Order: sequence, then C-alpha cells, then structure tokens
Amino acid sequence: MPTQFIKKMSKAEAGFHILMLLSFADGKLNKAESAVIIDFLNDHFTGDLDIIKEQAFIYALPSEAHEQHFEEVAQHFFTITTEDERHTLTRFAMDVVMADEDLKQGENRFITKLYDLWAIE
Repeated sequence: MPTQFIKKMSKAEAGFHILMLLSFADGKLNKAESAVIIDFLNDHFTGDLDIIKEQAFIYALPSEAHEQHFEEVAQHFFTITTEDERHTLTRFAMDVVMADEDLKQGENRFITKLYDLWAIE
C-alpha cells in the first residue's frame, strides 16, 4: 500500500524515482544512465521538480527498501498516467538499464517487475 508521500507524487517525480531506482539496480549510477534520465525529464515534463530533493530521498533510501519503493511508485505512476505515457517511460527505462550496454541481473529483475506490474508484453 503506497504511503501518503507516494500518493502525492507527480508524474515527473514518480517517473524520476522509477528511472533512478532502475539505474541503481546494478549498484551504481553512471553518466550514461544519468543522461537518459535527464533526457526523459527534459522531453516529457515541464512542471516543477526539485531534482536535488528527489535525489537526496533516493540516495538516503536503504538499498533493501529500493524494490518495495520501486513497486509502490510504479503502481502510483500506473494510476496517474495514460497507456502512452507508460510506454514512453518503459522505453526510457530500457534505455537506462542498457545505457552501459550490459543488462545486469538486478536491472533485469527491476525492468521485468515494471513490465509485470503494468501487464506489458
């Protein structure tokens, strides 16, 4: 069950959290992954987003809580977006996990979870 904090997240915030957590699924955030996330935000969201605050939250989140937070945010994103918006995010999500041209086990687990949660084949 998503917390009140998650229920108040905008599309931009939720998408940012999903992509950041995917980037951390292999244990580190690299420049190529960061570039994909910034491209996503620049291309699809014009609203206010305090990236520093959102990054600080994700960096402070214990690694053992990443998967649960990912699931909750993905479920919230599903409820506040259209199918086209979800497909757009999944394209960027694949770009994030493939940014270093090597799909790691953790990245595969998270991207598969996203596709399962959203019933995308």
